[in-house]
Amino acid sequence: MQFNMEDIVDSMEGITYLTDTGGMIFAIGRRHWNRFAADNDGLGLVDGSGVLGHSLFDFISGDDVRDRYRHFLSAIISHRVGRARLLSRCDSPAVERELMITVTPIYAGDTIEGVLWQSLTIGETIRPRLDLFDFAQQRRLAADGLKSWPILGMCSYCQDVRFPAGSCDADGAWISAEDYYHRGGDSRVRISHGLCPDCFEDADAALCA
Repeated sequence: MQFNMEDIVDSMEGITYLTDTGGMIFAIGRRHWNRFAADNDGLGLVDGSGVLGHSLFDFISGDDVRDRYRHFLSAIISHRVGRARLLSRCDSPAVERELMITVTPIYAGDTIEGVLWQSLTIGETIRPRLDLFDFAQQRRLAADGLKSWPILGMCSYCQDVRFPAGSCDADGAWISAEDYYHRGGDSRVRISHGLCPDCFEDADAALCA
Protein backbone atom coordinates (compact mmCIF):
# COMPACT_ATOMS: atom_id res chain seq x y z
CA MET A 1 0.00 0.00 0.00
CA GLN A 2 1.33 3.45 -0.90
CA PHE A 3 0.47 6.85 0.53
CA ASN A 4 1.24 10.24 -0.90
CA MET A 5 2.52 13.06 1.27
CA GLU A 6 -0.78 14.99 1.18
CA ASP A 7 -2.65 11.97 2.58
CA ILE A 8 -0.17 11.72 5.44
CA VAL A 9 -0.36 15.42 6.29
CA ASP A 10 -4.16 15.31 6.17
CA SER A 11 -4.20 12.47 8.71
CA MET A 12 -2.08 14.34 11.27
CA GLU A 13 -3.45 16.17 14.27
CA GLY A 14 -3.43 19.95 14.51
CA ILE A 15 -2.78 22.52 11.81
CA THR A 16 -0.20 21.03 9.47
CA TYR A 17 1.31 22.15 6.20
CA LEU A 18 4.36 21.44 4.06
CA THR A 19 6.72 23.98 2.55
CA ASP A 20 9.64 23.63 0.25
CA THR A 21 13.06 24.64 1.55
CA GLY A 22 12.37 28.25 0.57
CA GLY A 23 9.14 28.44 2.57
CA MET A 24 6.55 28.06 -0.23
CA ILE A 25 3.45 26.17 0.96
CA PHE A 26 2.61 23.22 -1.27
CA ALA A 27 0.37 20.99 0.89
CA ILE A 28 -1.91 21.38 3.91
CA GLY A 29 -3.75 19.05 6.26
CA ARG A 30 -7.18 20.00 4.99
CA ARG A 31 -9.29 18.30 7.66
CA HIS A 32 -8.10 20.35 10.64
CA TRP A 33 -7.13 23.36 8.53
CA ASN A 34 -10.70 23.80 7.25
CA ARG A 35 -12.21 23.39 10.72
CA PHE A 36 -9.85 26.01 12.16
CA ALA A 37 -10.59 28.40 9.26
CA ALA A 38 -14.35 28.05 9.79
CA ASP A 39 -14.04 28.64 13.55
CA ASN A 40 -11.88 31.75 13.17
CA ASP A 41 -13.58 33.80 10.45
CA GLY A 42 -11.26 32.39 7.80
CA LEU A 43 -13.67 30.83 5.32
CA GLY A 44 -11.68 32.39 2.50
CA LEU A 45 -8.80 30.04 3.40
CA VAL A 46 -10.79 26.77 3.14
CA ASP A 47 -8.89 24.06 1.22
CA GLY A 48 -5.84 26.28 1.20
CA SER A 49 -7.35 28.95 -1.03
CA GLY A 50 -5.01 31.92 -1.11
CA VAL A 51 -2.35 29.93 0.77
CA LEU A 52 -1.14 27.08 -1.44
CA GLY A 53 1.60 28.25 -3.76
CA HIS A 54 2.39 31.24 -1.57
CA SER A 55 5.27 31.87 0.79
CA LEU A 56 4.73 31.10 4.47
CA PHE A 57 6.37 34.42 5.26
CA ASP A 58 3.62 36.34 3.49
CA PHE A 59 1.31 35.34 6.35
CA ILE A 60 3.56 36.22 9.30
CA SER A 61 3.05 39.70 10.72
CA GLY A 62 5.97 41.68 12.11
CA ASP A 63 9.49 41.94 10.70
CA ASP A 64 11.20 40.45 13.76
CA VAL A 65 8.74 37.52 13.83
CA ARG A 66 9.36 36.79 10.14
CA ASP A 67 13.11 36.98 10.77
CA ARG A 68 12.80 34.40 13.57
CA TYR A 69 10.91 31.94 11.37
CA ARG A 70 13.41 32.45 8.56
CA HIS A 71 16.14 31.70 11.11
CA PHE A 72 14.39 28.46 12.11
CA LEU A 73 14.04 27.38 8.49
CA SER A 74 17.64 28.26 7.61
CA ALA A 75 19.01 26.39 10.64
CA ILE A 76 17.06 23.27 9.69
CA ILE A 77 17.81 23.12 5.97
CA SER A 78 21.50 23.81 6.62
CA HIS A 79 21.57 20.82 9.03
CA ARG A 80 22.71 23.02 11.94
CA VAL A 81 19.78 21.67 13.99
CA GLY A 82 17.43 18.70 13.70
CA ARG A 83 14.18 20.58 14.23
CA ALA A 84 12.58 23.56 15.96
CA ARG A 85 9.96 23.39 18.68
CA LEU A 86 8.36 26.37 20.42
CA LEU A 87 5.45 27.31 22.60
CA SER A 88 3.24 30.04 21.22
CA ARG A 89 -0.22 31.53 21.63
CA CYS A 90 -3.04 31.92 19.14
CA ASP A 91 -5.85 33.64 21.04
CA SER A 92 -9.31 34.46 19.79
CA PRO A 93 -11.58 37.03 21.46
CA ALA A 94 -13.07 34.60 24.00
CA VAL A 95 -10.42 31.86 24.11
CA GLU A 96 -6.84 31.86 25.35
CA ARG A 97 -5.11 29.16 23.29
CA GLU A 98 -1.61 27.75 23.83
CA LEU A 99 0.13 25.98 20.95
CA MET A 100 3.12 23.73 20.49
CA ILE A 101 4.67 24.42 17.09
CA THR A 102 7.16 21.97 15.59
CA VAL A 103 9.21 22.43 12.44
CA THR A 104 10.67 19.20 11.05
CA PRO A 105 12.72 18.47 7.91
CA ILE A 106 11.42 15.97 5.34
CA TYR A 107 14.21 13.87 3.85
CA ALA A 108 14.61 12.03 0.58
CA GLY A 109 17.73 10.00 1.28
CA ASP A 110 20.25 12.45 2.70
CA THR A 111 18.63 15.51 1.11
CA ILE A 112 16.05 17.74 2.75
CA GLU A 113 13.24 18.10 0.21
CA GLY A 114 10.72 19.97 2.34
CA VAL A 115 9.68 21.03 5.81
CA LEU A 116 6.69 19.97 7.91
CA TRP A 117 5.09 22.65 10.11
CA GLN A 118 2.64 21.43 12.76
CA SER A 119 0.71 23.44 15.38
CA LEU A 120 -0.97 21.48 18.17
CA THR A 121 -3.33 23.07 20.68
CA ILE A 122 -2.11 21.99 24.12
CA GLY A 123 -4.37 24.19 26.23
CA GLU A 124 -7.48 26.35 25.97
CA THR A 125 -9.05 28.66 28.55
CA ILE A 126 -12.43 30.35 28.10
CA ARG A 127 -12.40 33.98 29.23
CA PRO A 128 -14.48 37.15 28.88
CA ARG A 129 -14.30 38.53 25.36
CA LEU A 130 -11.30 40.74 24.55
CA ASP A 131 -11.76 42.72 21.36
CA LEU A 132 -8.00 43.09 20.88
CA PHE A 133 -8.03 39.53 19.53
CA ASP A 134 -10.82 40.10 17.02
CA PHE A 135 -8.38 40.21 14.12
CA ALA A 136 -11.14 40.12 11.51
CA GLN A 137 -12.45 43.36 13.01
CA GLN A 138 -8.91 44.74 13.05
CA ARG A 139 -8.61 44.05 9.32
CA ARG A 140 -11.93 45.79 8.65
CA LEU A 141 -10.87 48.81 10.66
CA ALA A 142 -7.57 48.96 8.81
CA ALA A 143 -9.45 48.86 5.50
CA ASP A 144 -11.50 51.84 6.69
CA GLY A 145 -8.30 53.84 6.93
CA LEU A 146 -8.43 54.65 10.64
CA LYS A 147 -4.80 55.73 10.68
CA SER A 148 -5.32 58.18 13.54
CA TRP A 149 -5.74 55.35 16.07
CA PRO A 150 -2.57 54.58 18.06
CA ILE A 151 -0.45 51.52 17.35
CA LEU A 152 -0.49 48.82 20.02
CA GLY A 153 2.44 46.40 19.97
CA MET A 154 1.46 42.74 20.53
CA CYS A 155 3.88 39.85 21.02
CA SER A 156 3.19 37.09 18.51
CA TYR A 157 4.46 34.43 20.93
CA CYS A 158 2.95 35.25 24.34
CA GLN A 159 0.23 37.73 23.19
CA ASP A 160 1.24 40.36 25.76
CA VAL A 161 0.81 43.96 24.65
CA ARG A 162 2.92 47.07 25.14
CA PHE A 163 1.26 49.62 27.43
CA PRO A 164 0.32 52.37 26.87
CA ALA A 165 -0.77 52.20 23.24
CA GLY A 166 1.56 54.21 21.06
CA SER A 167 4.59 53.60 23.28
CA CYS A 168 7.88 52.02 22.24
CA ASP A 169 10.05 49.52 24.14
CA ALA A 170 12.00 52.36 25.71
CA ASP A 171 9.00 53.92 27.46
CA GLY A 172 6.33 51.18 27.49
CA ALA A 173 5.70 48.09 29.61
CA TRP A 174 4.74 44.64 28.31
CA ILE A 175 1.63 43.41 30.11
CA SER A 176 -1.17 40.88 29.53
CA ALA A 177 -4.19 41.91 27.48
CA GLU A 178 -6.35 41.55 30.61
CA ASP A 179 -4.10 43.99 32.49
CA TYR A 180 -4.22 46.33 29.50
CA TYR A 181 -7.98 46.68 29.92
CA HIS A 182 -7.73 46.87 33.73
CA ARG A 183 -5.40 49.85 33.30
CA GLY A 184 -7.89 51.64 31.07
CA GLY A 185 -6.65 50.45 27.68
CA ASP A 186 -8.94 50.94 24.68
CA SER A 187 -9.84 48.60 21.81
CA ARG A 188 -9.58 51.46 19.32
CA VAL A 189 -6.00 50.69 18.32
CA ARG A 190 -4.08 49.27 15.39
CA ILE A 191 -2.29 46.03 16.29
CA SER A 192 1.37 45.73 15.31
CA HIS A 193 2.79 42.22 15.82
CA GLY A 194 6.33 41.65 17.02
CA LEU A 195 8.19 40.00 19.88
CA CYS A 196 8.43 41.21 23.46
CA PRO A 197 11.99 41.30 24.88
CA ASP A 198 11.56 38.09 26.90
CA CYS A 199 10.27 36.06 23.94
CA PHE A 200 12.95 37.52 21.67
CA GLU A 201 15.65 36.37 24.11
CA ASP A 202 14.09 32.90 24.41
CA ALA A 203 13.60 32.34 20.67
CA ASP A 204 16.82 30.40 20.05
CA ALA A 205 15.76 27.86 22.70
CA ALA A 206 13.29 26.59 20.07
CA LEU A 207 16.13 25.05 18.04
CA CYS A 208 16.69 21.38 18.86
CA ALA A 209 19.61 19.06 18.10
